[in-house]
Amino acid sequence: MKSTAASIQILSWEQAQAWAYPVRLEVFVKEQGVPKELELDEDDPLAWHAVAELDTLIIGTARLQKNGKIGRMAVMQAYRRHGVASAMMNALLKFGQQHGIKRFYLHAQIEALPFYERFGFVANGPVFNEAGIAHQIMKRAT
Repeated sequence: MKSTAASIQILSWEQAQAWAYPVRLEVFVKEQGVPKELELDEDDPLAWHAVAELDTLIIGTARLQKNGKIGRMAVMQAYRRHGVASAMMNALLKFGQQHGIKRFYLHAQIEALPFYERFGFVANGPVFNEAGIAHQIMKRAT
């Protein structure tokens, strides 16, 4: 499919919450059945958040913690497979490197392993359950 030219901003949680949280609710809670009380956590205020915007619509979000963990990658259904997640991943990796992060890792949903492999992530360890969904740790060194 053709790429969607979304603009990506990296923001604090205070700046991003009003845009990022509705996307996460739609994707994780409504689509994937993650309990709403698990969606927000103590890491949000401490992380950097990528927000993808297209024509004034917020269509995606992801976060990067200062320890190199990337998570909460979510793209609205109508905009998947258009390069939005890739643009956010590239922006977070670049931003993290600029802020001294040398090693990145994430908890990937099993069906997303091939996506993260394209960015140099390698599956590491056993499959585990997180919020009722099968995940595997993936690591990447810069």
